[in-house]
Amino acid sequence: MKSFLEYPLLTNHFWSKFHCRNDPYILNVHKNYQVINHQTQFKKNSSIMKKKTQSRLAGLTMLTIIMIAFMATFISCKKTDFKSPTSPIESFATTDNATIVIPGAPGLTSRQSGSSVKYNTFYGPQVQMGNGHIRTWVNITHDGKPMAIGVEMTDGALANLPQDPTDFAAATFALTLHQKAKAVTPFDHAVIDWNVHGHPPVGVYDQPHFDFHFYKISTATQMAIPPYEVDPTGFDMPLPAGYMPPIYVRIPGGVPQMGAHWFDPSSPEWHGQLFTNTFIYGTYGGHVIFEEPMITLATLQSGNTIQKDIPQPQYYDPTHTYYPTQYSIWQNASNGRHYVSLNNMVWR
Repeated sequence: MKSFLEYPLLTNHFWSKFHCRNDPYILNVHKNYQVINHQTQFKKNSSIMKKKTQSRLAGLTMLTIIMIAFMATFISCKKTDFKSPTSPIESFATTDNATIVIPGAPGLTSRQSGSSVKYNTFYGPQVQMGNGHIRTWVNITHDGKPMAIGVEMTDGALANLPQDPTDFAAATFALTLHQKAKAVTPFDHAVIDWNVHGHPPVGVYDQPHFDFHFYKISTATQMAIPPYEVDPTGFDMPLPAGYMPPIYVRIPGGVPQMGAHWFDPSSPEWHGQLFTNTFIYGTYGGHVIFEEPMITLATLQSGNTIQKDIPQPQYYDPTHTYYPTQYSIWQNASNGRHYVSLNNMVWR
């Protein structure tokens, strides 16, 4: 078996790594290492000195082998850790203000297309979700009319989502609207709620999905909505006739910081089909306070383009603004981003 003294690189690493240069005994070993490296110069050394040196080296050899083995294992572990990939967080560039085009939507064409309808896209600030970012946007024509309002998500935003169904704060993503969006629509802000296991009713909406809330009230007013069990008054306050589509039915109770939820019983998920997407209205204090496309994670990940009409009420509150009559879901194949929009806006 070779002595560690026959491997100068390992030996030098040993000295520098473990800082034993001031130990008299180790210094003597190092001196003898230099002696062995110049055998012709020290051939006349006495046999007694050689025996003493060999005895000391024999004791050090096993210790050094153990230490080198430990170092090799440590370095190997470190390399393994470095190889564990962490997905990068996708974000929107500050200069990214491209015009958003809704596929197949009537009346929506890019400003570059040569159409008579010219519009620009304005964005709200981005917020991290999963391994990506999300932000709101609004398309407004050059004469000031809104065409669509929605949410843009990088593909990474659908990955590494919160997995604790009880951590509501981690699964709630509040989004600010561009001031121009607030000026020409009834909406004040948007909130995306991620439901890792879905929510009641069981067998209907218990698929992993997102609630895309577009609120008509301020954030402060929304956050002040109490749990139903604490004060059901605002949840149970009836709507004036005509302010909800006639077919819609209220789900009993209510959700704090949201309100009461109303659904369309003609939707496929209420007739034995798997839930993919639907449209919800929300109320509190006798007013409609939000409009909400509810979409499963699987539907967004599929990249399919979906466009559906939104059931309309007879009356609106507030009035003298633009309301959506359709919602759309799609993915842009060129950049991988996902989109949800409320579009085909009509003056009410």
